[in-house]
Order: sequence, then C-alpha cells, then structure tokens
Amino acid sequence: MIVVVGTVVLSAAAVGGGLRLAGDDPDQPHGGDTHTAAPQCGVVPEEAIAEALPGAVLESAESGPLAGGESTVCVWTSAGRPDGEDQADTGTGQGVLRVDLSARFTDASAEPVVTGDEFASRARSAVVPPRGEAVVLETGDEVEVWRGQVPGTAELAFHTDNLLVRVAYSGVDDGDPVPFDEARETTVAFAEQLGEVL
Repeated sequence: MIVVVGTVVLSAAAVGGGLRLAGDDPDQPHGGDTHTAAPQCGVVPEEAIAEALPGAVLESAESGPLAGGESTVCVWTSAGRPDGEDQADTGTGQGVLRVDLSARFTDASAEPVVTGDEFASRARSAVVPPRGEAVVLETGDEVEVWRGQVPGTAELAFHTDNLLVRVAYSGVDDGDPVPFDEARETTVAFAEQLGEVL
C-alpha cells in the first residue's frame, strides 16, 4: 500500500516539473495582471479536499518563481481510515492530491505584448496532451481532463485570467488503483469547487 501511494506521489510531483528558475531574477507582474502572485495553498477549500481525500493532510507546500511568473505547488496525501470505519460515500480515503497554481505575468517587452491571460492560455495548451477531454463545469468554465500515466490517476488543467491551474488526483481502494472514471469524477468535482474561489 505504501509503495502504491509512494509511486503516486512521485508521479504527481512530476507534474509541472522543470519550470522553476535557477537563480535568475524573478519576473514581475504587470498592472493588467489580475493575479500579481500565485495563490497560497490556503486558498484551496478544505471541503473540496475532504471530499476528494477524506483525512488528507498537507504534505508539502512550495512557492517560487517561474519563467514569466510565480507558482505554488501543494500536495495532500491520505493513508486511509482504520479498518471498520465507515467509508460509504466519502471517496477512496487513500491517495494523493496535487494542485499547481501558476500566475503568469504580462510580457511587456514582447512585440506584440503578451498579456498574462494569453500567457496562461498558451501554458495551458502546452500542458494538455492530445488525449485531453474538454469538460464544461457548472460555473461555465471549460477544463481539460486526461488519464495520468500512473493507474488510478486523473489530471486536469484550466486557466482563469492570468492563473494556470493544474490538478492531479490519484486514488487507491483496497490496495488497487481506482478506475479512471472514478478518478476523473473526483478531479472534476474538486475543480468545480476550486474554480469558484479563484
């Protein structure tokens, strides 16, 4: 069980990797950028986390500069509940949930100028694989969701203004990865609640 979850953590940690700067001066937001910094992990609704991963705890929270912006990466994990505890209608109770919030700043030096919103839209297109499926949330926002490389994993991406949001959820049930349809449903439901606060 620990091996399965550990593998999921490594897979989720790979999402969005390689974007951090290596000692360069961080880029600065422009006056037209709605998000002048990447939101912190506290912006994610506790109710949404509890529904996706009952009993989850925040395992890591990192913030730092990106090429052209700033990013916050949050990872919650859950080892599940003790045997005999009611798990009906509360999700798998075991797995990993990763949220990457990337504020993309307007590049006023470009010709023509690339706005933060356009930058986030381009970044979203770059991370969504060809197998991505478009889903319209109840808020009217459109997201793309796709099957992760690790069994039991669904990934999702959307952008709002100049903020790119990426979600990776991996679930385990009785030692086996949850079906993709279940992981997809959990990920989309989580994104519904997250999108409402961003």
